[in-house]
Amino acid sequence: MQRNVKLEDLSHRQRYRYAKVSGPTRRGERAERFEIRHGDCGRSSGWNDCETDRGRVEVKERPKNAFSKPGKGVWYGYSILIPNDFVSLGRANTLLGQVKAEGWSMPMWHLTYNDSPYLHYADGKTCKIGSLASWKGRWIDVTIYAHYGHAGEDVYFQLYKDGKLLCQRKSPFMPAEFRKRKPKLGLKYGLYNSFVSRYLARHGRTPAEVTAYAQSHEGGRSKSPSPTPFKYNWGVELPTHVVYYDEFRAGARREDVDVRMLEARGVPAVD
Repeated sequence: MQRNVKLEDLSHRQRYRYAKVSGPTRRGERAERFEIRHGDCGRSSGWNDCETDRGRVEVKERPKNAFSKPGKGVWYGYSILIPNDFVSLGRANTLLGQVKAEGWSMPMWHLTYNDSPYLHYADGKTCKIGSLASWKGRWIDVTIYAHYGHAGEDVYFQLYKDGKLLCQRKSPFMPAEFRKRKPKLGLKYGLYNSFVSRYLARHGRTPAEVTAYAQSHEGGRSKSPSPTPFKYNWGVELPTHVVYYDEFRAGARREDVDVRMLEARGVPAVD
């Protein structure tokens, strides 16, 4: 199975936000390029990134449950290139990959790339995935296994980086309430920055008229200096972020999605 994704509704509207480019690529002739700059945010029915301290440009699994299914396991494989000039937002969050359940604010799992990159599960547990420097400047091949069930499995999550197992979980991570109801699930990848005013306050100056922001969610409560950071002059701006993805696949077996395994067998690239 290959991808079935489209641009996220909350993506900012600038023309540079997303493109299929001829280089750099991991394999084949084209890769996906995502870009987000200071002030880039969007809104849709029921949610507004511009008023919740966020900005993003993502593609997402459509329809939901196309390959991420409640009670089932799935393998994801892709390559990612984080350029050398990528700047960490520190205590703000840059997510490059997540799976969301409909009606649940926290992702079932997500990958955060800041000063100390980590994998975060829905129940609050985490796994370190190495330094940001180790992820920058070259194509990284990522393979992920996720099982969205509650019992009966030996392994519920695995993350491989360039063929090396970095994270493994042998216990369920799905919220307990999903035992009774089966949520619609969807993978998202691209660039998603949240609580960005933390970066602006740390590196600039907090305007006198700014009002603090707090958001409640299943994992607790998160705070930041402002829900509307792009309305004010902090004396600094967010760094521009660019990230490339290539060779995304989803399937029932690792050998169906693992970039290195497919390359070794001479399977054609995803273009």
